Amino acid sequence: MFKIIACVAQQHDLGLVAISAGICLLGCFSTVTLMAEAEQAERRALLPWLLAAAAVFGCSVWSLHFVAMLAFHPGGQAAYDLLPTAASIAIAVAGALVALLIRAQAGHVPLKVAAAGVALAAAIAGMHYTGVGAMAASSVLVFEGAYVHASLGLCAALAVIALARAGDLTGLGRRIEVTLWLALAICGLHFTGMTALTLAPVAMQEEGGSALGSTQLGLAVGLVSLVVLAAGLAALLMQRHLMRRRMDELSRMRLLGNLAHEVLLIHRSGRVVEINQAGLRLFETTTGEIVGRPVLDLFSEADAPAVMRRSRCRPEDLRPEEFEIRTASGLLVPVELSCRPIEYLGRPATAVALRDLSQRRRDEARIRHLALHDALTDLPNRTLLEERLTLALENAAENGTSVALVYLDLDRFKPVNDFHGHAAGDALLVQAAKRMLAELRPTDTLARIGGDEFVIVLAHTRTLAQVAETAERLVAALGRAFQIEGRIEDGSRGRSETLRIEIGASAGIALYPSDGSTSESLKRAADTALYRVKDEGRGAVRFFEAAMDEQLQARRRIEHELSGAIPRGELQLYYQPIVNGRTGEIETFEALIRWHHPERGCVSPAEFIPLAEQTDQIARIGAWVLDTACAAAAAWSHPWRVSVNVSPKQFRQPGFAAGVAAVLGRHGLPPGRLVLEITEGVFIQDAALAVEVLTALRTLGVRLALDDFGTGYSSLSYLQRFKFDKIKVDQSFVRRLGQHADSLTIVRAITHLGHNLGLQVTVEGVETQEQLAVLRELGCDQMQGYLFARPTPMTGPMTTPIAGSPDLERARLRSLFDGPQAKAYA
Repeated sequence: MFKIIACVAQQHDLGLVAISAGICLLGCFSTVTLMAEAEQAERRALLPWLLAAAAVFGCSVWSLHFVAMLAFHPGGQAAYDLLPTAASIAIAVAGALVALLIRAQAGHVPLKVAAAGVALAAAIAGMHYTGVGAMAASSVLVFEGAYVHASLGLCAALAVIALARAGDLTGLGRRIEVTLWLALAICGLHFTGMTALTLAPVAMQEEGGSALGSTQLGLAVGLVSLVVLAAGLAALLMQRHLMRRRMDELSRMRLLGNLAHEVLLIHRSGRVVEINQAGLRLFETTTGEIVGRPVLDLFSEADAPAVMRRSRCRPEDLRPEEFEIRTASGLLVPVELSCRPIEYLGRPATAVALRDLSQRRRDEARIRHLALHDALTDLPNRTLLEERLTLALENAAENGTSVALVYLDLDRFKPVNDFHGHAAGDALLVQAAKRMLAELRPTDTLARIGGDEFVIVLAHTRTLAQVAETAERLVAALGRAFQIEGRIEDGSRGRSETLRIEIGASAGIALYPSDGSTSESLKRAADTALYRVKDEGRGAVRFFEAAMDEQLQARRRIEHELSGAIPRGELQLYYQPIVNGRTGEIETFEALIRWHHPERGCVSPAEFIPLAEQTDQIARIGAWVLDTACAAAAAWSHPWRVSVNVSPKQFRQPGFAAGVAAVLGRHGLPPGRLVLEITEGVFIQDAALAVEVLTALRTLGVRLALDDFGTGYSSLSYLQRFKFDKIKVDQSFVRRLGQHADSLTIVRAITHLGHNLGLQVTVEGVETQEQLAVLRELGCDQMQGYLFARPTPMTGPMTTPIAGSPDLERARLRSLFDGPQAKAYA
């Protein structure tokens, strides 16, 4: 070591040594810069960059060598053979190219990296000793073997270290480090090799310029050094330009990536190199934590094989696929993955787009939930009920168990909507659903299929007693009073108040497999059982029985036959007289409908009118009655009035008043000859609308009667809302006259009330002379009943509804009123 230092200090011009070291450092840095660019280049552009790097490196080694040789003072004039001098630079460039090519293919394999370092050391050593050998033109060269071997070993070790550290040259610090290792390898070999050299000058032979003197060599070295400097400057400028272009490209890509809502990431060799802000938010991480991570670490373990499969597919075969990514917190998020190969910062990479599917999955789940559940109560609807029932029946068939299906209706629910509003009705339904759910098991299904209609599927049931107990608990729970926040109208302003509402429930039950083997047959059986409960008075639980179905089928046949009764001419009007309460003179005939069935005979109105009400046929039948009665009255020889009963459903039909006017005009019947008998039911749903229609009828001139007075719970309030022409006392009070003192008191009170309000009072159901006497004494204005006449049809060409001789009949009726009036006692 001391000998090497002495060689440098005593046998060299230190100024030129410093210049040679500077040339070496500049050349090595330029070489490393070009190697860094080769790292970023595509495979097809790799060779030009490596050629440039090898040329710069070889020229740098050659320049250092010969500048240092100019600085060497061996004690005599030195001259250099031209051919070895030229060959030495070619050896340096070619050897450097071979070493760089090996390093480019080595990756992280230690043996290949070592081979590249040895090749580079060989290039440096070959250039050095070939260049030293050129001095044979003027000197005899003697080498000390130990120092020669030391120079070769030192150069090889430093070259291997340099190329091992050249794996990633993106950072300036790493480039400077590799530059120093290369410079040390070159300088170490040169000055150790020069220490091994001893020169014995000899006389030079003239060979026509085949040897270079110090002056020519200085010019050559200066020219090559200038080339090295120019190459270094060009490499720096090119690297700066490329870096700026890459940074601009990177900035544009980041800007575009951050503008996107989707996650955009770029990976190279399976590791993340770039990600946008949307990706950082989705993965709940930072750039420093995610860049450099393997891409597979970002996905769930179950999806890793599929992600790897995509990496082996051709670009044209790739289609968007759904995967699950794992966030920093461990949450799995569904995403749609699309990827394409791109060039990123001059090198191949893969761009991956991830679209977060969480919101879409939530929306899909919400849409499905809405499609399968009732919007008000959030209970399963008909569709989901059918799915659950079908599944329960399949499981029951497989396991040999049974299933109970319960149809449940709320009782007295309609008046809640009518009197307290639909908001109160909705709140009641929600509370009712919660109460029922509290009585059921998690395996049971409660569904809402209509306004106040519910269906319960009781799966895995064992005994009838258990089913009955569950149904009875449901009915009992709904029988308890509800507390509902409602709004009470108080003049022009309303006020909020807690309403105490009592309803009830009725339930019909069908069992699988005894009552039905399919969902449809089971639902029909449960509905039939519920229908029977309603017929029997509600508020109870009934199991399906086979006889119920027969009765229901018979009822449905009647409904069907009733729908064709008018076209077939099976309906007929009978007329019953209403007489003056003082004279017995006929004043009005009430039109009463009869159904003459070809097989059943005369069907009572009490049997088919409720059916017509329930099946919405009443409007059509009522219109026929009104038209037929008006046509008959218009043809009567005497201007009696005709009285027609109007159903609440018929009354609420749009344009009812206009329809009455049209019928009167069509038959030429004066409006004053038509009496419409209205029950209090017309006020229940919408009292304001009822008053509006009644006012329109009054404007026409039609007379209006409140029928069945005294049987409703709010008849007096109706008299306040609208002034009728007369009230009809229900026949149930008249029939008990003489049997119950209360009946006389009620009839007397109604009569006095009607007279005080300026209304006529008509009593129905008069059948005995005693009842007539009492009613005459009470001052009733009109009377109707079997005592005077039974309902009679109009047959043939008759123009009067009176059976027999009109004069005789009128005389008979007057004779009933000739006797003295009886004294009515309460």
